[in-house]
Amino acid sequence: MTRNKKKIAILGSIGISIPPKKQGGIEWMVYYLTEELVKRGHSVLLFAPQNTKTSAELVPVCPRPVSEYKIPIESEGSRKLRIELSFLTNLMAEVLKRKNEIGVVFNHTVSGGIFAILEKLLKVPVFHVLHLPLYKELAEVFKKYNPRLISISDSQRKSFPKLNYVTTIYNGIDLKKIPFCKKPKDYFIFAGKIRPSKNPLAPIKAVKLVQKKLILVGKMSDPEYFKSEIKPSLTKDIVYLGEVNFSKIIELYCNANALLFPITWQESFGLVMIEAMACGTPVIVFDRASAREVIKDGETGFVVKNIEEMAGAIKKIDQVDRRECRKWVEKNFTVEKMVDEYEKIYYKILKEG
Repeated sequence: MTRNKKKIAILGSIGISIPPKKQGGIEWMVYYLTEELVKRGHSVLLFAPQNTKTSAELVPVCPRPVSEYKIPIESEGSRKLRIELSFLTNLMAEVLKRKNEIGVVFNHTVSGGIFAILEKLLKVPVFHVLHLPLYKELAEVFKKYNPRLISISDSQRKSFPKLNYVTTIYNGIDLKKIPFCKKPKDYFIFAGKIRPSKNPLAPIKAVKLVQKKLILVGKMSDPEYFKSEIKPSLTKDIVYLGEVNFSKIIELYCNANALLFPITWQESFGLVMIEAMACGTPVIVFDRASAREVIKDGETGFVVKNIEEMAGAIKKIDQVDRRECRKWVEKNFTVEKMVDEYEKIYYKILKEG
């Protein structure tokens, strides 16, 4: 199909680097989407930090991501938020400067609705990708300005079903970067930030019930929680490795019997689940939010209700065919499939003029 002269604008995250050096879901999605669109011959403008790695035309909006700024101890408590808002203002200004070049915008920023009025300013379609759960105040902004929304799971819409959802596009991963691993070693894994909402204490309790080994990886985002709840539970068979890079986490997934994912919040998607399944590693997940959309219960893992059921699923994890886990991801959660869905929106816009 003939490419339009107008460019696809992608508003990237300004929180951490693109692609991320360690953990990062939104940033991987922005990176994969941008690279695949360029590979397919589209002209892409990526609005992101200066140190972003991309094949697209980079429009820098800040020298480096917000997470890389060291805040002086004597600064006011809101300094990092104020820095982020300053960079989002830069981003808005840069987009408006290039408005005559842009045919469509995909907004991947976590901006709290700041860009809800962008379509009215640009006079071109703007789609806002909802990487995080909706909440009342944000939903009220979206209700007032009626921007076009893309959910990343159908479950994400349930709390606020009457907003202007255009479609659901599942996250996708690059399977060329992730090997299939037929035979695991004798341990289970938890991957996620160490904080109450990610619930790392649940898999610790579950493996103790069945006397299995557990490796925990993830950024320690709540040191007090770690000190009081997690550290006292660590043993020679339950270890915490901290935050690791992409190649290391893939190695750990490959060798694990299963990923334990005991979510207690409204997880919009759960990228770690498809990364693990791509390796052939089943997932045992609590029955919340997007769990039943991402996991095929009984075939690529188990959807459970509590710690006791998680322990029971651990005992029967050998019933899951690891090849089916890989096939499930190949069918539903690849970069190519994800970008196909973004292209459908783009071509629909072109067709409508």
